[in-house]
Amino acid sequence: MIEILVAVGLMSLVMLGLVSFFRQAMKMYYVDGARLAVNADLRSFTVRMEKDADSSNFFLVYPGFGNLTTGSGSSTVDAAVANGQVGDFLVLVYIDPAQAGTGASMITRLVGYYREVTNTNLNTGPVHRFDVTISPSVAATSAPMYSIINTYVTGSASSYPVLDPISQGLTTNASQSTPTPALFYNLMNRSVMISTQMSELLTTQGSQIQTGNTYNFTVSPRG
Repeated sequence: MIEILVAVGLMSLVMLGLVSFFRQAMKMYYVDGARLAVNADLRSFTVRMEKDADSSNFFLVYPGFGNLTTGSGSSTVDAAVANGQVGDFLVLVYIDPAQAGTGASMITRLVGYYREVTNTNLNTGPVHRFDVTISPSVAATSAPMYSIINTYVTGSASSYPVLDPISQGLTTNASQSTPTPALFYNLMNRSVMISTQMSELLTTQGSQIQTGNTYNFTVSPRG
């Protein structure tokens, strides 16, 4: 009887060890799945942005999707950030080369990337993209850029497609008053640096696993 009890005890210990091993293995499997999802989001994000930037003519970075102006009344001006400053809203502007020869830069398309901060404590939220064709084209000097954007980008922040579900801005500037780190950095008005931590929340069989990686890359309009 004692030998049986000892054997049962040993078998119980072995089973507990095996259960713990399999639980840890499954957790690692879920983490790897979430990490693969993050990498897939990153590839989609960077490939799309690089393609859009390569064919654009110039860019503007704003503090946020709904923050295109500063001042009020007759003192309202465009809030696009200067060289070395940061923001959460990138606008890529496209000009028709054929019409540019007439002496007027005619805008034909606007593509925007922006982060909608849905968790202010963690400074996280989805990255959206819009693509607006302007027909007939409008002269870039016909109105301030914020007015042109407001005229043709009519949806709300949450109405445009999501490229990355969870993104945290990591770009900062000590001389600029920003409540939280942003996504885009204006590099000499020639390039845009993107610094972010992309995360993925994976729910599998009742378990939630979240993982993320930090990425930095730069895009430049070629127009």
